[in-house]
Amino acid sequence: MLKLKSGVQRLLLIFIGIVMGLLIIETFAVFTGVVVPQNFKARHKFYYEFLRPDPQLGLKVSPNLRNFENLWNGEPGIEKVINTDNYGFRNLGRDYSQSNLYFIGDSFVWGLWVNRDKTFYGIIESEIKQPVIALGVPAYGFEQYEILFQDWVTKFKPKTAVLCVYANDLNRLKPLSKMKDYYEIYGWSKHQSLPWYKKTFLYQFIFNRKPKPDKNSLFAGLTKIKNGLFLLSDRKLLKPEFGLDINYLTSDAHLQVEEALTRIIDLTQLNQVKLFIFLIPSKESTYIKDYAEISPHEVKYVETEEIGYNRLCQLAKSKNVNCVDLTKVFRQHSEEEKLYFDIDDHWNVAGHKLASQLILDTLIQEKGVDLTQYVTNVSFKE
Repeated sequence: MLKLKSGVQRLLLIFIGIVMGLLIIETFAVFTGVVVPQNFKARHKFYYEFLRPDPQLGLKVSPNLRNFENLWNGEPGIEKVINTDNYGFRNLGRDYSQSNLYFIGDSFVWGLWVNRDKTFYGIIESEIKQPVIALGVPAYGFEQYEILFQDWVTKFKPKTAVLCVYANDLNRLKPLSKMKDYYEIYGWSKHQSLPWYKKTFLYQFIFNRKPKPDKNSLFAGLTKIKNGLFLLSDRKLLKPEFGLDINYLTSDAHLQVEEALTRIIDLTQLNQVKLFIFLIPSKESTYIKDYAEISPHEVKYVETEEIGYNRLCQLAKSKNVNCVDLTKVFRQHSEEEKLYFDIDDHWNVAGHKLASQLILDTLIQEKGVDLTQYVTNVSFKE
């Protein structure tokens, strides 16, 4: 009986030791986040270190980032390192008051996944040897464009301002007072932090066990076309919050956008700033033939983009503003080289290079735009 009691006590001590050991291990996991999924870490880093809420603009990029490594899925050609200035823009080492060329836009003007010197405005800056200011942030739209013109263009009054419009700008304007809802769409609250129990080995083992992903699963909803590019074959991936609004032309959304553009034009003319507008084609529009083959019932999105762009150019030209749609030239050059990333829908280095040539040619040919007075010995810290 004593031997049995001693054996039970020994087993109990072993059990208590195991439990205590597991508690120590789980406490370590909770405090270090060692088992938090990499996907969550990447999204948390993007939404809470790279971006931050802003009461005026809704969101902005964090200022004073130095060699910030933006995580991605490993697609070839992606540039990950980012530097920002005191204002959260990619204009480190540049004097806003000394630049006569400003670019305003969204992630294309930011130059997502491309080093600054290889973006279209970085190339233009190298060509004209003058500082170029880029006021572009991922997810921005006409709501923010107006504020950027009011706060920056009217303050520093550059000789030339360029507004770059992308297809997802053809959407209903969101009230800035409700931008918190906008954050929710992009996952702020969802990726702020994990409850402590989800950081444990036990939770991840039980609830987050997944088989090794099939390589093809990375491209779910995508269809491969020539040159290794992928296009969306299921347009539901482009929700109205992220992509062009299919009801843009049949609702009052187009009126809201055109009224916003009118206000921007009036503002630049009032401040004697020469305004240019460049319309950036979506990846689906650039590869319209392939897109029509793989998703013929979704071609209406591209048609809406084309009509919406045409309306914006007509409006601009009626107010003596030069408006250039880059779609035709991008479609022509898409036969020769890859202009977008394989999976991501932004320009790669080649796309930025082509855009820089088209934009610079337009600026040089336009009377009243002086890009001939080069500044010598200009160097920029990045």
